[in-house]
Amino acid sequence: MIAQTDLAGSFALHGTSITVNRMGYGAMQLAGPHVFGPPRDTNDAVAVLHEAVESGVNHIDTSDYYGPHVTNQIIKLALHPYPKGLVIVTKLGARRGADASWIPAQSRQELIDGAHDNLKNLGIDALDVVNLRVGGFTEPSEGSIEEP
Repeated sequence: MIAQTDLAGSFALHGTSITVNRMGYGAMQLAGPHVFGPPRDTNDAVAVLHEAVESGVNHIDTSDYYGPHVTNQIIKLALHPYPKGLVIVTKLGARRGADASWIPAQSRQELIDGAHDNLKNLGIDALDVVNLRVGGFTEPSEGSIEEP
């Protein structure tokens, strides 16, 4: 997706009616240490989200594999029903192992399941923007992403 910026610092996502402010919030660190498990203090995480939105952030970058599920559940707890104009961007293409490892999840069914997990844990019917995480976690991976 190509973004166009205006002088006020917002971006219109090409081909959509979605506009995001130049500054967004990356929700990865809302989960516990190493992006795994719950945070030390959920109330603090909720307060961070409230402050971000009150400060003019209208773009939250997240994924259901943060936690796993924890970050999206905190976003839902803090902000649902979502304010008009809030754009939630998520990622698919990975999952977390029980040992907190990052595991590629790029088969067609894993991507479908990941989209459904994001919808459920965010409490929404549609995703504004979905990014596909491809490649290895420490180096590029081989193969095509055509099938998924």
